[in-house]
Amino acid sequence: MRPCFPKPVPRIWGGSALGFGPGIGQVWLCEEPLLVKLLDPAEWLSVQVHPPHADALRVEGKPGKYEAWYVLSPGEIVYGFKRPTSREEVLRRAQEGTLEALLRKVAVEPGQVVYLPAGVVHALGPGVRVYEVQTPSDLTYRLYDYGRPRELHLEKALEVAHLLPAPIPSLSPEPVPGGAILLSTPHFRLYRYPLEGELVLRSGTPLVLTLLEGEARLLEEVLRPPATLLLSPGEEARFRGEGLFLGAGLGDEASD
Repeated sequence: MRPCFPKPVPRIWGGSALGFGPGIGQVWLCEEPLLVKLLDPAEWLSVQVHPPHADALRVEGKPGKYEAWYVLSPGEIVYGFKRPTSREEVLRRAQEGTLEALLRKVAVEPGQVVYLPAGVVHALGPGVRVYEVQTPSDLTYRLYDYGRPRELHLEKALEVAHLLPAPIPSLSPEPVPGGAILLSTPHFRLYRYPLEGELVLRSGTPLVLTLLEGEARLLEEVLRPPATLLLSPGEEARFRGEGLFLGAGLGDEASD
C-alpha cells in the first residue's frame, strides 16, 4: 500500500485543541499509512485493545492498529494489568463491571512517549491531552466502558489482549537533522523538532508536521498551534520563530 498524498504540498491546516480543521481528513483518511490526532478527553475513555495485522486480516479482512501518544498534559492512563490474569477472570470482571480493579493506572508527564502496540490494553484518562500517531485503522475492541451503554467486544478483545503486566517501553531519542526521533517502529516514526529561530527540514519520505507550541512563519504564512502541514519527499520547508513541532513519518514496513 502506497501513500495517497494530495498535491501540491505542503498544505497547511489549523484546528481546535480537539482536532484539525477542514482538509486534514482528505489527506489521512484515504489509503495512506498514517493518521495523526490531538486528543483531550474530559473523562476516562473506554478501555480498549487493538488487534495485530495478522489477526485483523484473518478475522476482519483488514489491517490491525498500532499507535503512540506524545503526552502534552499530566494525568493518568491505563497501560495493561496490575498482575497476571486469565481470560476467564477478565471476561467475568468485564461482565460484572469490576474490571477496573485489575487495570494498571500509570502517571504520565508532558514530553513522555507511550507506545501502544497491538495487544496492549489501554485507556486515556481525563485531562491527559496527547498527540496521537497511528496506523489508519478503525479496529478497536472495547473491553470496558465505565458503565456507559456502549457495545463491548469481549470475545474478540480477549483473543488478542496481552494478559501479563508490561512496563511502558523506555525510549532514548536519536538525533536527526533539526531534531530527534522519539520512537521508531515498523509502522511509523515519531519526531520532535524544536524551533529556535530557524528550522530547515527536508524529508526523504512523506512527513506530517504539527506545531504544538509557539509561533512559526513559513514563507508569508504565520502558523499557530495546532497548524499542520504535509511535507512531500525531497521537499524543503524553512521555518522561522520559536516553538515545537512534532512529526509523523513512515516506518520501514510502511515505506516498502
